Amino acid sequence: MVNYFKEEQYEQAKKQRKETISLYIGVMVVYALVSIGLFVWYTTLPYMSPTINTIKWIHYPLTAIIVLFSFIYLGIKYKRVNRYYKLIVNLMTGLRETSTGSFIEVDESLQEKDGVDFKALIFLEWNKFKNDFFERKVLIFDELEVPEFKENQNVRYVTQGNVLVSYEILDLPVEE
Repeated sequence: MVNYFKEEQYEQAKKQRKETISLYIGVMVVYALVSIGLFVWYTTLPYMSPTINTIKWIHYPLTAIIVLFSFIYLGIKYKRVNRYYKLIVNLMTGLRETSTGSFIEVDESLQEKDGVDFKALIFLEWNKFKNDFFERKVLIFDELEVPEFKENQNVRYVTQGNVLVSYEILDLPVEE
C-alpha cells in the first residue's frame, strides 16, 4: 500500500498551528505592553493636561487596528489552519474504510470539506446491497500531487471520512 497521507503532514500542521497562535499571542502581548505604558503615562499626567488628548489619539486608533487585525487574522488565517489541523487529526485517529474500485477520472474542481480544499478522484465501485455500480468521489488534498492512475485501473484504497489515506494498484488497466 502506498501511503498518500503521511505522518509528516501532522507534524507540519501542528507546527503551523503553533506558529499561528504564537504570532497572535505575540502581537497581543506587544499591544498589552503598549496599552499599559500609555495607561501609566496617562495616570502620571496632571489634571486637564493637553497631553491627555495625545494619549487618546494614540491609543484609540491602535485599539481599532488590533480589533481589526484580530477579526481578520483569527477569522481567516487561524480558522483555516485550525480546520486543516483538525482534519489531519481525524485522518490519524478516525475509522478507516477499505474499498475497491475502477478509476475513472480526476475531478480538478475545488471542493471544500470541513473548511479544507480538495480535488476528487472518481471511482466506479460495486454496491453489494443494490447490486449495481455507482460513482464514488474520493477526496485528495489540493496541495498534494495527484496519484498516477490509468483509466479503468482497479485500485484498493483506504479512506477516512472519504479522504484518501492510502491506495494500492491491483492490476493494469483493461485495454480495449
